Amino acid sequence: MLNALLLLLGLLSPFAGGMQATADLPVPSTARLALWQPSFPAQAADDTWGKITSMDSFDSMDGITLYDDYKSVLSKKGEPDSADKDPYTGYTEFRYDGLTIGLYEGLVYYVHTGPSPEKISLNGVSIPLQEVWLRHYFGEPDFVAEDGDVYIRGNTALKVYRDPLSGEVTGVDLFDDAAS
Repeated sequence: MLNALLLLLGLLSPFAGGMQATADLPVPSTARLALWQPSFPAQAADDTWGKITSMDSFDSMDGITLYDDYKSVLSKKGEPDSADKDPYTGYTEFRYDGLTIGLYEGLVYYVHTGPSPEKISLNGVSIPLQEVWLRHYFGEPDFVAEDGDVYIRGNTALKVYRDPLSGEVTGVDLFDDAAS
């Protein structure tokens, strides 16, 4: 009988979980931290925020794909500012303003942007190179190296190079992971 009376008293108590009793109580500071949501920076310049939530593949960077040949590169980018061929490895680098395209046997081997780019155009989407945007589009890195973060999609990889002291982005490579 005493147990039934205590149960009834507990159910009728204003502190038995009803919203009315807790609505006027202050929120403890630890609960405020649990409710805190990080704020994202202003929308990307091409207003893609919310339209694309992740990158499932890395098809092109700055309009160049890893399937392009040197004629495609020339038709897309025009004549390079400089072109250097390494006589020992056979690699050729086409250099444009802030963009280097590495070719091997006439095919694109990698695309590099730098130094210190603020954004990249990946799969036609302009992506600011800030941590919040990298996590939004790519998630957590698949591999963290001393000089940067690597994200892998199939046989294609994207490496975001970072200054070891400041953590600032110093360059980005798109390359075929199977060929490296």
